[in-house]
Amino acid sequence: MMYSQFRYALGTMNKAKRAAVFQATGVEPECCQVPSGVADQPMSEEETIRGAINRAKAALDQLPHCQIGLGLEGGLAFEETFTGQWYLISICAAWDGERLFLGKGLGFPVPQQAVQRIVQEGIALGSVIDEWSGTTGSNQQGGAYGLLTQDRVRRADVFCQAVLAATTPFVSNLYK
Repeated sequence: MMYSQFRYALGTMNKAKRAAVFQATGVEPECCQVPSGVADQPMSEEETIRGAINRAKAALDQLPHCQIGLGLEGGLAFEETFTGQWYLISICAAWDGERLFLGKGLGFPVPQQAVQRIVQEGIALGSVIDEWSGTTGSNQQGGAYGLLTQDRVRRADVFCQAVLAATTPFVSNLYK
């Protein structure tokens, strides 16, 4: 089987996430705006995963002619055992109506000053990145990854990894 044989329902209109699906599968996803059911800025891996699953299931419900619903959610997670550091995480949930798989992209340390603003002001990381970069809509482009790595890694690149990880079980016979 091939990634390109499926029609994908993507639970967002976000350009970077749409590009990630195309980069991973070679297929332009059908996009719809669906709620994540979690905070605008998820603050744990569990909350980020829950948001991705909610989006994947809602997208497939809204676009039932597609075979796989995809939910992509970015969030922050605190790693307390080794680093005591907050990390930006990117999750993809892939749902075909029966089976659910998760994929994770690159985890990336977030500057402490950004986390302090997020917690104190109740804003999303994207707002901080927009301010720091002097742009608007950075989450539709390179995002925090792009700013922090001087565009060596962009948001679509990281979500591409997550999409590949979550969709591979639908493509590879080794998961049957």
